Amino acid sequence: MEEIINVYKGNDCQEYKIDVLRAEMSQYLKCERLNFLFGSGCSSYMENETEIAIPTMGGLFDNFFEQNPDFKVGGIDPRDKCNKNLELLMDYLVSIKMASNLLTSIDEQIDEKIETVQSYIKKAIVEGQKCDKVFNLYRIFYTKLVQASSKNPINIFTTNYDLFNEKALDDLGFFYNNGFSGTYKRTFNPNSYNYVFVENMNLNKDVWGELSNFYNLFKIHGSINWAVEDDMVVEKSVELCTEDRVMIYPTPQKDRSTLMTPYSDLMRNMQQLLSRKNSVLITLGYSFSDDHINRIILNSLSIPSFKLIVFGKSDGIKNLTKLNDKRIIVINSADNIHFFKSFVEKVMPDLDKDLIMEFKLKDGLTAIKEFMTSDGEKDE
Repeated sequence: MEEIINVYKGNDCQEYKIDVLRAEMSQYLKCERLNFLFGSGCSSYMENETEIAIPTMGGLFDNFFEQNPDFKVGGIDPRDKCNKNLELLMDYLVSIKMASNLLTSIDEQIDEKIETVQSYIKKAIVEGQKCDKVFNLYRIFYTKLVQASSKNPINIFTTNYDLFNEKALDDLGFFYNNGFSGTYKRTFNPNSYNYVFVENMNLNKDVWGELSNFYNLFKIHGSINWAVEDDMVVEKSVELCTEDRVMIYPTPQKDRSTLMTPYSDLMRNMQQLLSRKNSVLITLGYSFSDDHINRIILNSLSIPSFKLIVFGKSDGIKNLTKLNDKRIIVINSADNIHFFKSFVEKVMPDLDKDLIMEFKLKDGLTAIKEFMTSDGEKDE
């Protein structure tokens, strides 16, 4: 039986078949100003009904208490108060800390317990981003985007701390800007997002063209490999980034944290880019539970040409359909067409055969390395 997909345009629900959805989405992927927002669902992966890679908040919650079964706060088991959600657990811990600062101490070890949860999140990200299946999805996603041949940079916003985007883009050899400049010491420089990357179109004349298939990457909640040194945000390898990482943890302070550097710069860029004429934002794996991000997206609706395409199911997403705005398109199905895996494999266009062959070709450095390490016979 062919999958039936729910497509809400405003609060009007239509039933699409997959080929109709693919045809419509192919037009959006070729739009003049294309933007994506990746939420935590994009770095998770369901296998045999088990969540692997980097689980979402429910999966992280279950795994945390499997590893810390005796975790108590003020002598009380907090699991019943947190609805199986790690973000609510962090809310609970920070609330206890604030109450302890104002009144009497409820738990003298509350700081250590908050650090325990934060350390668990860091470890889960570092281990989870080794998942080849999710990495391959990101790789296919960016490869398929090449076919759209966008003349303008494509903007990727993400709340995720992991490095799946960077690993996929590096592996494919695609050019991208993540807001950092420098080589020996890479430091965050928001002005770098204003730079235009060009290529020489004619070797004999000064004819320049904007680099096609270029990406701007905005990690609006920080990253597992960002740290602070001498009051500057620097980018390091994950192995060397042992200091306090620059990450907005899921706490009640999350909204306030976005007012500080570098988050304020990243959010301001997001606001400016979505406010451009004819902008399209496609959200994947994002449940619309972050008020500071929602405000930017909803403010963009003041631009008549803005269009929002949402792949997902959640209470926050359901509220979007109640706005009855035809520029808001919500897509989901019983068979999870709204999952990142389904979007990449079923909704995005198939790879061109010539393009597949191009990516199978060895680059020069790989060929040289294989030649130098060859065990074959050598001329005498």
